[in-house]
Amino acid sequence: MKKQSTLSFVATALLVAANTLTVIAAPVIRTASGANPAAIQATVDRFRADLGGANNCVGGSFTTGRREINWDGVPDSFASPNLFPVDFFNSNSPRGVVFDTISAIDALRVSADSNNPTSTAVRFGEINVSYQVIFQTFSAERLFARVDDTSGVASGDHHEISIVFFIPGTRIPATVSGFGVVFTDVDDANKSGVICFGTDGKPLNYALAPAADGGLSFAGISFNAGERIARVVINSGSRALSAGNTDMPSRDMVAMDDFIYGEPRSSEYHTADFDGDGTSDFSVYRPSTGTGFILQSSSG
Repeated sequence: MKKQSTLSFVATALLVAANTLTVIAAPVIRTASGANPAAIQATVDRFRADLGGANNCVGGSFTTGRREINWDGVPDSFASPNLFPVDFFNSNSPRGVVFDTISAIDALRVSADSNNPTSTAVRFGEINVSYQVIFQTFSAERLFARVDDTSGVASGDHHEISIVFFIPGTRIPATVSGFGVVFTDVDDANKSGVICFGTDGKPLNYALAPAADGGLSFAGISFNAGERIARVVINSGSRALSAGNTDMPSRDMVAMDDFIYGEPRSSEYHTADFDGDGTSDFSVYRPSTGTGFILQSSSG
C-alpha cells in the first residue's frame, strides 16, 4: 500500500485561509490560461518582470535575477523511458533546485523528444497514448511530470512534488523570492497550483492554476517585501501519470512545462567550505536579506 502524502493541497489551502500566513505583505499572484502559448505569454512575462533582472541560466551565483527550467536541454539518458534524477538541476545543470516526490514509490519523469534513440513517444505517450493528445508544450518539446511507477494502477493519487533550494551547485540551503509553473491540460481549477513555505516551515500563500482543457495554464506567486520561499509544493492534477490513469472528469491528468523562480540566495554563509562540497562557501554566498548569519567552519 502506498504511503499517504505528507501534505494535502486542499488541506494546506485551508491552513492558509485559517490565517496561518507568515507574510508581512500581500503576495503578487499571476495566473492565466488559454488554448496555446500565446494566451499565457504576457502573464508569464509579467511574472518574470516581478522577479526582476535577467535569466541567470546555469551555474554561478548572483544577487539579482531569476532561473528558468524548460526541460528541453535534458539529455535523452535522463528522459523517458528513463527516470529523472531529483538533483539534476543542482548537479548536472546547476540551478539550485532539488526535488522530493514526498512518496518514494512514485518517480519523476521528463518526456522524450521527437528524435530520441529509443523511439519513445513524445509527451508521455509511452505511459498512456492519450497523453500525446491532451498535453501540449509551452516551450517545445519536453514536458515534466510525476509518474506512478506501478504503471497500470489507476487509483494512485500521489501527484505532489516538493522542491527545496540551494545556492546552485552547492549544498548551501537557499531561498527564492517567487516561483511559477506552466501546466498543461488543467481541467479542475482547484487541483493544480503552487504552495510556498517560509523558512519557518509555515505556508506563505498559494496560487491556483486556472482551467484550460487541452490548453496551457500558468500559476506564479512572488513576494516583494522581504519574504523568502524555502520550499515549494506543486500539485499537478488529481493523479500521477500512469497507464491506468486516463483523463476524465473525475481524474484530472496534468503535466508541467516551464518553471520560473527567483535567484536562490542564502540566509547564512560559512567561513570556509563548511559543507564539504569542494566550494568556497563565501565565494558563492548571496544574502537573502541584510548581512546574513555567519557560521564558523569546524576548522575555525
